[in-house]
Amino acid sequence: MTTTKDHHVIGPLGSDFWRIKVSPELIPALAREFDWNRLGRRVMIDSLAGIITWMNPSSTHADLASASEKVVMFAGSFLKITVREKRDYRWKGPDDPQNVGLEADAAFYIGRNADAWNVAFRKGGPKATREFQTRTPPDLVVEVEVTHFDEDKPQRYASLGVSEMWRLTSTMDGDTMSMEILDLQEKDGQQNLEMSRVLPGLKADTLVEAYWLAWANDFRELGELLKEEMVLVNSPESDDDPDSSPPSPSM
Repeated sequence: MTTTKDHHVIGPLGSDFWRIKVSPELIPALAREFDWNRLGRRVMIDSLAGIITWMNPSSTHADLASASEKVVMFAGSFLKITVREKRDYRWKGPDDPQNVGLEADAAFYIGRNADAWNVAFRKGGPKATREFQTRTPPDLVVEVEVTHFDEDKPQRYASLGVSEMWRLTSTMDGDTMSMEILDLQEKDGQQNLEMSRVLPGLKADTLVEAYWLAWANDFRELGELLKEEMVLVNSPESDDDPDSSPPSPSM
């Protein structure tokens, strides 16, 4: 016997989460007939287990998801690494039925994949980038509000080929915030990291402060924080002064 708590929770940031289970055989049929986005803003479908999870984010959740873009874009600019942000996209594996998968609060191509996305866009426009996205998982996904409904997300993202996942836990007013960095492709299973591998030098502890500054739109302090805390990785073709302040990315 199940209770409402098995299917519905309010997250620590005030977002509304729902989770139901149906026969896995129904998932492909439902995908052909039903627009999952009618359920909520973020939808995850496990076609093997028949689990459908969706959420409607709170304003705080939306603010912190937006902060993810600012932090990652700033860090990429500081490291001189190309970043391509991808929001509101449902990531799915090659064997998934049409219109299933899962959406991250924020997702990014970083480095080579971001460069390849840009090349695809220049050569073939949106059609080429859609094709690129169907065969290329993001390098980084971010989840900013964690509940017990999210326990299988790291494995789901890992199975898609995502390299790294950030999980931010916070209260609604941000007075308590913590960050977890997961390497999803470690051969012995997901591994907690003290420092990001897709954005070298960006530490979990630094991310907490960086998110707060990005939430406050304090880009000057955010740039100073990254300058002080991150390990600058110069690209081979760059002769820029490593002590210079990072440029402000366009938002």
